[in-house]
Amino acid sequence: MKTTNFENWSAELEKVWDLKTGEDCVKFSELMYSLNGDEGVCYLEKLINAIKLKDDFGPYESLYNAIWTFPTKLVGQLLAKRLPEFQKRMGKHDQVFRFYIPIPNNPEVLSAFIDESKKWSPTERKTSLSALKIWSVEDEDWERILAKLGKPVSKTKEDSLPEYWNENWKIRLEEARKKEGEFSISSLFWKNGKKQWLEDLDFLMEVLTLNHGKNWRQVDTMTNPLWFYAKRTVYPTFIETLKQLPNDKQSKIIDNIKRVNKTKYKQLQKEINNN
Repeated sequence: MKTTNFENWSAELEKVWDLKTGEDCVKFSELMYSLNGDEGVCYLEKLINAIKLKDDFGPYESLYNAIWTFPTKLVGQLLAKRLPEFQKRMGKHDQVFRFYIPIPNNPEVLSAFIDESKKWSPTERKTSLSALKIWSVEDEDWERILAKLGKPVSKTKEDSLPEYWNENWKIRLEEARKKEGEFSISSLFWKNGKKQWLEDLDFLMEVLTLNHGKNWRQVDTMTNPLWFYAKRTVYPTFIETLKQLPNDKQSKIIDNIKRVNKTKYKQLQKEINNN
């Protein structure tokens, strides 16, 4: 397919951008691959307008590729300019984040993004920074961008190991902290089946009460199995144990989970309050 002019291309895109049928999806992808990045900003604006579905959808891979065929400086400027409206329109969905993923690691696009973000109104800035804070949980590179925008993420100091822990717990966590990698601590758990999972539950609860410094995101991966493959076998015991903890320990665990995953936090609040 060959594009002729913006009006025709735009009209064709609007006919199919709701992606209601398989034919719509095919046509949508054809329109995306008809672009080479030299078409101008009006096309790029229209591509952002075409992002409508809040759940991940296959043809959006072609849309992503189409956006990033345009000059990186232009993409950075426009993604910053459109972020407040884009975020408001789409809500708190990963569908927005996926189109911004390359920004932190591309100096040219990052510079353009930062420069354009200085033009946000106070309301736009509030909306955009809220999105960036959420993204920084997923990808620590956004912490650097938040700092450049005058909103650095507060750092938490790594807690020392409690004196009352048994030696086995101390050794296991000490060795895990010496390792590098996004699963260095979370990999301590969820091995060898249900029996071991339940035996490790007290240790897991203790680890969840601690601040883990640069590894704070691992609280999410550490607890993921409770919401997935261990939901029926360990989650009920986890909840009952959590309810019985002293208030200070219970609050620390809930606060640490809240920082990394609001969905888990909300569910825990319901469980604690017996809703």
